[in-house]
Amino acid sequence: MSTVHTVLGEIDPSELGTTYVHEHLLTDPGEHLTKGSDDTVLDDLDASAAEMDLFKQAGGRAIVELSAEEYGRDAAGLATLSERTGVHVIAATGHIMEGYWRGVVDVAALSDAQLVDEMIRDLTVGFPEAPHVKAGVIKVGTSRDAVHPDEERMLRAAAIAQRETGAPISTHTTAGTIPTEQVRIFEDAGADLEKIIIGHQDRRLHWDDHLAVVKSGCFIGYDCISKEHYEPEAGRIAFTKRMIDEGFGDHVCLSGDIARRSYLTSYGGGPGFTYILWRFVPWLWQEGVSHEATDRLLIDNPARLLTWSPR
Repeated sequence: MSTVHTVLGEIDPSELGTTYVHEHLLTDPGEHLTKGSDDTVLDDLDASAAEMDLFKQAGGRAIVELSAEEYGRDAAGLATLSERTGVHVIAATGHIMEGYWRGVVDVAALSDAQLVDEMIRDLTVGFPEAPHVKAGVIKVGTSRDAVHPDEERMLRAAAIAQRETGAPISTHTTAGTIPTEQVRIFEDAGADLEKIIIGHQDRRLHWDDHLAVVKSGCFIGYDCISKEHYEPEAGRIAFTKRMIDEGFGDHVCLSGDIARRSYLTSYGGGPGFTYILWRFVPWLWQEGVSHEATDRLLIDNPARLLTWSPR
């Protein structure tokens, strides 16, 4: 039977429940990203647990935590958070993009085979820093408007690791750009497009690109919800509704990617993990989207995406 792989072990997809597909719970990015600020450093287990408790009170049940090594992934900490809160957590292997790993992880020094082996080890054996915890998803990504050569190697390595394990892939697109180029590379590399989510597409509301992503068979991530400095929230509502109205509601997943202290209620910021369930989803209902359709976005679609394909 195919299962979802959480930090506490494998579960049946039916156990997953309402799921955010792109979040961060514990992070410690490199200095070139923090630039002297601690806003992107999430290192307080108690605060993260409190945010997860709020998420659970709002009806949430599972979180995909997409911090890679260069963003300070804490696999053991994620297992502790899941045990404390009862929220399912899915951790990631892979690397995000050149601008994130630069100066932290020497990806250029790793061969293609080493990149694949690292992913498969994390997925099937465990993380070196936390051998009792395994990854449940592969994270890769690309730069703004272009694919760095090492990023293409990473995408192709992810496709190979996916074929070997059946694990899903989640991508970072910088500012929402070049999603169709990611799809092209994955397709050329023989990846299972139905087990891939192309992320951050609500950072750039470009309908033709979004339509191409979902028509390819990939999921699309509207995963920057609440971030109006990228796109107006009304635009996200309109695009989500249009996807549903045009028959692609089973290819859309939602999340917030609110990986800053200033975004998290438990760190004194906002809007926090309750925003999507208590504000964004009711707004969709107000616009005529059915409860059944929003359940697909938050429950059914993540379960299909995150369930490993049988080998």
